[in-house]
Amino acid sequence: MLLAHIRPLALLAALLFSLNPAVSMADPSQRLVQMLDYIGVDYPPTVENGKVVDAVEYAEMQEFSGELRSLILGMPEYEEKAKLVQEAEQIRLGIAQRIKGDKIAMLTQQLKADLIAAYDISVGPMKVPELAGVQALYEAECSSCHGILGYGDGPLASEQSIPPSDFHDMKRQYSRSVFDLYNTISLGVDGTPMQAFEQLNEEQRWALAIYVSRLATTRAQRELGKSLWQQGYLRDYFKTLPNLTGMSYAKAEELGDDINIDGRAMLAYLRSNPSILDVSDHAALDTSIAMLAVSLEHARAGNNEAAYKAALSAYLDGFELAEPTLVIIDKNLKLEIEKKMIDFREASKKGDVEQMQRLQSELVDLINEAKNAIGSNQMSVEAAFFGSFIILLREGVEAILVLAALMAALVKTGRREAVKYIHAGWIGAVVLGVATWWMAENLITISGASREVTEGAAALFAAAILVYVGFWLHNASSSKRWKLFIDHKINNAMENKTLWVLATVSFIAVYREMFETVLFYQAMWVQIDTADSQQGFLLGVLAALVLLVAVAFMILRLGTRLPIKKFFQINAVLLFMLAVVFAGQGIAAFQEAGIIATSMVQFPRIELLGIYPTVQGLGLQLFVLLMGAGLLFYQRKNS
Repeated sequence: MLLAHIRPLALLAALLFSLNPAVSMADPSQRLVQMLDYIGVDYPPTVENGKVVDAVEYAEMQEFSGELRSLILGMPEYEEKAKLVQEAEQIRLGIAQRIKGDKIAMLTQQLKADLIAAYDISVGPMKVPELAGVQALYEAECSSCHGILGYGDGPLASEQSIPPSDFHDMKRQYSRSVFDLYNTISLGVDGTPMQAFEQLNEEQRWALAIYVSRLATTRAQRELGKSLWQQGYLRDYFKTLPNLTGMSYAKAEELGDDINIDGRAMLAYLRSNPSILDVSDHAALDTSIAMLAVSLEHARAGNNEAAYKAALSAYLDGFELAEPTLVIIDKNLKLEIEKKMIDFREASKKGDVEQMQRLQSELVDLINEAKNAIGSNQMSVEAAFFGSFIILLREGVEAILVLAALMAALVKTGRREAVKYIHAGWIGAVVLGVATWWMAENLITISGASREVTEGAAALFAAAILVYVGFWLHNASSSKRWKLFIDHKINNAMENKTLWVLATVSFIAVYREMFETVLFYQAMWVQIDTADSQQGFLLGVLAALVLLVAVAFMILRLGTRLPIKKFFQINAVLLFMLAVVFAGQGIAAFQEAGIIATSMVQFPRIELLGIYPTVQGLGLQLFVLLMGAGLLFYQRKNS
């Protein structure tokens, strides 16, 4: 790869989309950014103390800078466009007057930043690319020119009239961002040995850009940057992954100078550890705002189906990704946004443009409020403790109640050997829950709709099983009937291995809570930036686990002391009530996925009990409640 020199005539032709068909598809704004990168890097060596050192390069700089103004004028209209044209003219005049190279580099960096902001150019990936194999990828694709270690001394370097870049040369890398390097890898440099690496996917190109961007720094600089980061410096400037990939060493140093720290060292550390800034809540919330606008445009065009799909995406592919973080910081704000998202979605179905416009305006304000809340929040030790404690207690109590009720039933009847099936189920759920989370983070992308459908299906399936098990227990609530049941059913079940149904119940009860708990904890961990807060978080997890185990133990102990008839009647009622909770949660998940309509009513919202103020959810819960009550009444009457 040759990231150093760009021949202007070829690049200008590419900018005018006339030479290379593959290049002609590039975003013109992206090409402008690449042009500014070229000027900022290659102008400084052409002039020294006001005198031209390299006449050919200087002539190219003059020609290239002269095109900036006309190219910017050709961009879409924007209120800041006049400012961009003025900045381009400053660069042209500066080169004509042969001013210092660092001044031109600064001007190009400023225009680049303003251009990116004005036209909302994406300067970073949504997710940190896989970097485990990037060394091998670099050696396969780049080392022939740039050398194994990146010093520009590869086997083919001597055959090239323009030497390949030395990635260790800080002078050349100083004003370059990871995005600039990604641009050159993606678009190539026409007329030079540096080709566009179209055979590589986007993730591989970002991985290479990140890899070569950090070669110009030392281990000592990265260690200093780590120390500064851990002390909390410049965190407002690195909230998202694009903040990192769009930042140059020059800009980082400028930011650091304002507060008397080494900003270049900070950036060196973050480029070596980009996963710290992986998929940001801000990016998710920005996606939500964008999709709301798309939905409104479809509705104005009369395409209600497309409007509804975009409205659904605004929640599932945007807001929902930031929900775990926001619910910890400001639950009321989360609930308000969620409710208005539902209202917007229902309005999009009807094509009610006037209502959609009103809701969109309100939602954008609320989402921006959420961005500020997430960005400014630093979790205290107390908040970390109680946050982790409440999350695990809330998500785990339903599963513990199911597990404890089933184990108590087996212990009460002397079938302790069958408890292993319960343990097999919940242990399998924990293992698969962690594996699912890991795969979603590293191997596959699970859409918001898929997550909600999976959760909804599991909840409704669990509700159906619990109704059956509750009926089963209550039917055997008399001592005589239970003895017959034990003699015939349980023993037969043990022989035929059908007790795995108990493992299934325990698996579903735990798995449906496991993945959500991990996501909440992941969101919390991002907000924790001190050792004390981390300790508080872990203590909260431990305290919740102890309390959940204590609840299970109490149920087991109380169960063994109750008369067998009373024990199974209470257990049956408990499982019926849990079925009501799961039914409400299942309907709510399907509604969030857009599979079931949402008709809001005035009713209390109690998430812990699965109660959501919708006709559909409350209707199913009432049906399950009446069905359970009817079955219990029927059994009692017959016995």
